[in-house]
Parts: sequence; C-alpha cells; structure tokens
Amino acid sequence: MTQLVLLRHGESTANAEDLFAGHLDVPLTPAGVGEARAVADELAGWVPDVVHSSPLVRAADTAAIVAGVLAPTTEVEHRPALVERHYGVLQGIGRADARARFGAEAVARWRRAPDGVPPGGESLEMLHERLRPYWLEELLPLLESGRSVLVVAHGNSLRMLLAHVSGLDLREAIGAEVPTAVPFRPAVRLPAR
Repeated sequence: MTQLVLLRHGESTANAEDLFAGHLDVPLTPAGVGEARAVADELAGWVPDVVHSSPLVRAADTAAIVAGVLAPTTEVEHRPALVERHYGVLQGIGRADARARFGAEAVARWRRAPDGVPPGGESLEMLHERLRPYWLEELLPLLESGRSVLVVAHGNSLRMLLAHVSGLDLREAIGAEVPTAVPFRPAVRLPAR
C-alpha cells in the first residue's frame, strides 16, 4: 500500500547547542541516536520500498538507523535536494548571538518570511523551488506507482516538501511544526497531469 512518511533527523549537536546548522555537517547527539532507534520501533511493521535521505550526516545517520530496522535490504538513497536550507551568515552561530548581532527583527524575517534571505544564504521560497524537481521527477512518480517511501531530511526542507506534497501555500507550510524524530504521514495531493 502506498504510504509516504516524512521524518526529521534526530537531535543533532547543533540542535542541542541551539545553533543554526543549515549546510553544516553536524552529527547526531547520543540522544538523537536514541530518537532514531525509538522511531524505528514506533514504525515497526511498516516496510518502505524506498528510503531517501539528505546526504548531511545527521539525516543520513537517522535514515540508516531507521531503515536498518524497517527495511534492512533497502539501500538509503541520498538526495542533495533534501539538504537543509543554507543559512548564510547565520550558519554555526547561536540563535541568541544572531539576534544580538543582526537584530531580532531581521533574524525573525530571515527565518520565517518566505522571501527572507540571510546574507549569503537561501530563502524558504528558494528552498521550495529547489525541491520542486525532486517532488515532480522523483517522489511523485514513486507514489503514483504505488511505492511506499520514507524521506528523512531537515525541518525546513521537510516544510517546503510538505507544501508540494499536500498543496499547502508557503505560509501554511512554514508554520508547520516539524520536531526531531517524529514521523508524519501527510495527505498527498496528486497534481493534475
């Protein structure tokens, strides 16, 4: 039976330190590894046909742990389109430090306005467009062919993928809560072809 499960990686060292990670390749914490194992237990009995992951280690390791339990013979396929948004000047610094350096209003706009672009970074609109080919050319055909897919990625990339998958407008998708290591099964809206 076709099913799509979206999963944000387990807690990373950047999450634990309240840093903007973006494209930085930060590992899972021991708690994050535990979260990934708990998700595998929670999803026990479901066997995805396909597992896609961001190549960043926090997502790739989460995907490997979960797939190793659910579908040990299924190879995790890394998809660069699923990488977290690029946070530009914010990458690697703490949220409180960012607000002190750049102002709370600027940081809030860069984080959650669809067209907010941190200097040297990527807006959510840009991320949404980066994910469009992945949705239309890879994920959608899998779902239309009846395959079950697990996608392991990051908070923002999953929000923007959710906009494509469920037909949400960007503001609705931006407001979606995507906690670490909590699987969700979005309603899939297939576009007219």
